Amino acid sequence: MSVTQNSEFMEEERQMARTIAISLGAWLAVTVLAVVLLLLFGEPLSSLVV
Repeated sequence: MSVTQNSEFMEEERQMARTIAISLGAWLAVTVLAVVLLLLFGEPLSSLVV
């Protein structure tokens, strides 16, 4: 492998890691938001269903 191939490979790996980190961060934010909303509005919502 040449130096340019290594550089391209490393850049692809960095981009993939960045994309995964952003995706996991977004998933975590949505999960935390859902938990907070359930804690705040869980009882009124359950009284509507039951």
